[in-house]
Amino acid sequence: MTLTETEPDLRLEAPGTGPGRARSALGELRALAGRDVWWAAVARWALAIFVFWVAVHYMFGSNALSFPNPALGLPNLVQGLALGALYGIIGVGIILIYRTARLINFAAGAIGAVPAIVALLLDLQDHVNYLAVLPIVLVGGPLCGVLAEVVFMRRFSRSPRLIATVVTIGLAQSFAILGFFIPVWMGQKATNQGSLVPTPWQNLVIHNGRGQPTLTANQIAAFVAVFVLTAALGAFLRYTRLGIALRASAENADRALLLGIPVKLVATTAWGLAGLLSAVAIYVQAPILGTPSDATLGFDTLLYGLAAAVVARMESFWRALAAGLAIGVLITSSIIDYGDSSVASALMLVIILGALLLQRRQMARALAAGEGTWQTVKQFRPIPTELRDLPEVARLRYGLPLLPVGLMVALPFIAGSDNISYVTLLPLYGIVGVSLVVLTGWAGQISLGQFGLVGISAGVAGGLIANHNIDFFAALAIGIATGVVAAVVIGLPAVRIQGLYLAVTTLAFSYAVENYVLNSHYFIGRHILPSGLAIHLYRPVLYGIFNLQSDPRAFYYVCLIALGLCMACAYSFRKNRSGRVLIAARDNERAAPAYAINLARTRLAAFAVSGGMAGVAGVLFAYADGTVSGQAFDVTQSILVFLAAAIAGVGSVFWTVFGVMALEASVVFGPRLYDLLGPTLSQTLPLMLTGPLLLLNMYFYPGGTAEQVFGTRDAWLRRLALRRNILVPSLVADRKADEIAQGDVVLAAERHVTEAPTSLQAGDLP
Repeated sequence: MTLTETEPDLRLEAPGTGPGRARSALGELRALAGRDVWWAAVARWALAIFVFWVAVHYMFGSNALSFPNPALGLPNLVQGLALGALYGIIGVGIILIYRTARLINFAAGAIGAVPAIVALLLDLQDHVNYLAVLPIVLVGGPLCGVLAEVVFMRRFSRSPRLIATVVTIGLAQSFAILGFFIPVWMGQKATNQGSLVPTPWQNLVIHNGRGQPTLTANQIAAFVAVFVLTAALGAFLRYTRLGIALRASAENADRALLLGIPVKLVATTAWGLAGLLSAVAIYVQAPILGTPSDATLGFDTLLYGLAAAVVARMESFWRALAAGLAIGVLITSSIIDYGDSSVASALMLVIILGALLLQRRQMARALAAGEGTWQTVKQFRPIPTELRDLPEVARLRYGLPLLPVGLMVALPFIAGSDNISYVTLLPLYGIVGVSLVVLTGWAGQISLGQFGLVGISAGVAGGLIANHNIDFFAALAIGIATGVVAAVVIGLPAVRIQGLYLAVTTLAFSYAVENYVLNSHYFIGRHILPSGLAIHLYRPVLYGIFNLQSDPRAFYYVCLIALGLCMACAYSFRKNRSGRVLIAARDNERAAPAYAINLARTRLAAFAVSGGMAGVAGVLFAYADGTVSGQAFDVTQSILVFLAAAIAGVGSVFWTVFGVMALEASVVFGPRLYDLLGPTLSQTLPLMLTGPLLLLNMYFYPGGTAEQVFGTRDAWLRRLALRRNILVPSLVADRKADEIAQGDVVLAAERHVTEAPTSLQAGDLP
């Protein structure tokens, strides 16, 4: 028996003590702790600003933002902050969707661009008052976000989040088509493209002592709008019931649904808010930056917004806004010091990698649930052994592959000598597609910068070819080694970070290669690219017989053979243990280590194989172009190739190669369709293929066109087995699985029970 259970507390209390005094002391301690935390936060922000300021002056000199010369420095600082406000608010929109759906929204800038462009063109062309068109932005932005979620994203709410992330890229491409046609429909003049939008307060300008403009009312309006939006969004998520429900559904959607939270309404609200942020950001920035010529705002704007969101750890709105402002200052400094934003875009890779590696690994199981990798709906199995030797099957097995092979062999003669240089690009893009199958289709890692690997291999090998005249096969070996090393370096963060973040990293890597590594104005480019009189690469004479320089067809067949070898290597890799381990690590990351699978080594091996294939393509690209330049390996190529692979079925080597080559053929020969389709359709053909076609294909066949084709093949094999009276267990199991997937699982179980025999025969008794 204890004193507290039966007896009153007889302990004496000193004067001024007791429970009330204790609560008061505890309150004082909490207040002191709060003040300490506040001062610590202020100190951290002050230190970060100081370090950033020193870094900017160190990297870009004192010409950009120098306070000893305020007439030069302060206006540039204000302009950089105004530019960064756009990237900050895009970063806030990315964080909003990530905190609610746990996916990276690559359409963050595009979902509100269409109503914003309509409103801005009414002001610019039809001279409608700037404030009068504001309702179009405030209503149209959320409406576009809601439609995107209800029509498309809701279909993928249960899909792996990497697949849903790719769907957002298709959304961005689809909105880009609308952004292209709307100015045409509204009769926009070419002279109005990129023009600054007039506002009622545009003439209000604050000047410095020398009469130079320092701060404009348009910049003030942009700052106020961005800060008000960020504060309102933070308050909404923190204090409203719907905002709290929005954050709760992000942690665990299934549990939130059981607790009565309307998960679908919450997701729709989040996308509506994201559309509002995007539309208002474009609207308030147009008087400063001009009307956007691309509804997606360009992938560089997306890169800067993603960098701001990653620095904010996909959590803090205010940190994302501050990071966006800092990025705007970096871009302005780069433009002033170097004449363009190449250095700033290359720095995004360093910033993103540094931010990711400094973050603590996400430990919450609820947050990691559903993160997943790129997984198709079903595996593309080979023809069952029971049917493989049937005459009908044998004829198709050996006859169908002859059609594409024969077409590729005859293509130089069909296209003619005038088009041989364009035709040569098709097998090279096919090699890049094969490298994507290994990295994305089998390893499950999204790569939006595959042409960065191709470009850096082309730069290193091309420089050695032009400057030192190395052998053709030595150049191939160097290109493969360069691709392997670069891919492994980029893949190292994949050991620590998740697949969604890897997409951002590879995108930043592609920008760094295009704008910095393959730019002869900067240190790396000056030392690896062809220089002096040896600026042109000449194709060699192989074995003293095949002159690849004078005979373009011979070089085409060399590229075609390289494609065939890469495809054979990929098939061999998939059939061996390495490929099976890769698939196992992709499908179940948590269970793979229990079977002695080293996840880090397996992923790095996939990066190495993919990088080696990209290196082969890079060397052949250098020979095909006769030179090496960053424009030949721009980020758009990486995005288009990835989307084409996703449409075709990135888990299948053949269909990925077919899809990538088909897209490149539409890009290369699209201008030649000018007379047939007209100028508008011929220019938007790639957007249509990678936008609406991607959405429709992913909507019905998440595994790509290959899923549809293999499904048709299996249905034919099933009928053939039934006609020949051959039992094929794998085909029967696939059909049962499809029936259960299409119906209700509970009804299927009930049907199984009711169809089972319910009476015992006499012979069944013991």
